[in-house]
Amino acid sequence: MLKSTIRVLIFIPLLSIVEPVRAFQGILQPAFGARQAGMGGAFQAVGGSVMDLESNPSHLGRLKNAKWEIGAGFHSPRIEYKDRYISGDPNEAYENRLVESPKAILPYLGYITPLNDRVGIGFALYSQGGGGGMFSNIRRLSPNGKTLDETLGTDLPYIGNERRILENLVYKFMTVKFTSGVGMKFGNLSLGAGLDLVYAFMELQKTYRDPTGSLELPGSLRYDSDPSYSYGGKLGMSYDMSNTVRIAYSYTTRNLLPLDGSMRVLESDGTTQASRVSRYMVWPDKHIMGISYRKEPWILDFDIKFIPWSQSFRSSKFVLDHSSVTTPFGTDSNVMQMNFHWKDQWVFSLGGEYKWNENFRTRMGYSYGKTPTGERGVSPMLGTTTEHHLATGFGWYMKEYAFHFALEYGFPKSVSGAKNSDWTLAHSVFPNSDVEVQRFDHSKSMSVVSLYLGMEKNI
Repeated sequence: MLKSTIRVLIFIPLLSIVEPVRAFQGILQPAFGARQAGMGGAFQAVGGSVMDLESNPSHLGRLKNAKWEIGAGFHSPRIEYKDRYISGDPNEAYENRLVESPKAILPYLGYITPLNDRVGIGFALYSQGGGGGMFSNIRRLSPNGKTLDETLGTDLPYIGNERRILENLVYKFMTVKFTSGVGMKFGNLSLGAGLDLVYAFMELQKTYRDPTGSLELPGSLRYDSDPSYSYGGKLGMSYDMSNTVRIAYSYTTRNLLPLDGSMRVLESDGTTQASRVSRYMVWPDKHIMGISYRKEPWILDFDIKFIPWSQSFRSSKFVLDHSSVTTPFGTDSNVMQMNFHWKDQWVFSLGGEYKWNENFRTRMGYSYGKTPTGERGVSPMLGTTTEHHLATGFGWYMKEYAFHFALEYGFPKSVSGAKNSDWTLAHSVFPNSDVEVQRFDHSKSMSVVSLYLGMEKNI
């Protein structure tokens, strides 16, 4: 049974990572499920969905009938990265403005059923979140400002004295969860728990090429993690204060993701140095509180979510078994560290559903979460996230079937990089007389349009 589950967990990311994946509250989706998305992700105290297994399994204790549900979020972000290097030498100065519009599909499916009038169980498989970027042909000054001839130890015609090169970046990170859970009702109180099995992987490529794109240059590296498996859980409660008002709370544990893998680095002599990499990443825990109001034809919900990103996404260290990585100061090291400097995040969501008749319901919602990314964490690979999200949707009910549609827009958000960030230091030249890091400026902005589709069947 466990092997079958793991095979399924591996299959879902292959569907999801057609392009690098982004998510949009930190690196989490604003909503899990099409009905939830139409209400702006405000669903903590509502219940009645398979995706309660992601947010609050206590609602399973109130199930009246079994149902299965399947759906996906189709995300289309617009990501713009800009930088410039200002120099008195026109042969060194450069400027970049790159726009990327990838597509990402994050599916979900599950089944829930009551065992009696007080106990319900279920399972769900879903893409939890991730991040990434893919930028090509970024103009750069070669490491330490060397010419191509000095870097390669050759005498190249036409381009040998060129100091400017091209940088290509690929970063992918993805997590998927399989959750089985149970909910039990005790009068007005319902309690629930879920067990999470987690799959994750990461890929990182940073390659350099000459201005024509023909030659790969020393310092290029490629990292691929081994498949990562972990586990965690969640606890939830919900309480009916009256026939119309319900309050709810849930806590999801953090997940320790072992991401050991391999890294290949192109050396100055043209050979590739392969190293094993030791590293791990912590997927953060989260707290969600919600209150809902139900009185036909209305359902209203307000949620507050807290994610302590600062405990998980401050930095990530790659430890190699060889000193193959060159630092910005020109020394070789067996440690490569990515500093994110993320901050804790509060997310506020408000949504509503209006029932026009037995067959048709409309939804609307809004959420806000200040980006956890600070100016020291901005880079093309993992930087700014959107803050304001506006959503609308509808549900069409036909006998035992229901079809859900939602459209969400994440308004543009831009963050400028700090002068002392890792990304600035990595792309600055250090003369013998002074350190001129102020010459490099960079920023990143993002907006996103998301379409959610879902279908459920009552059994």
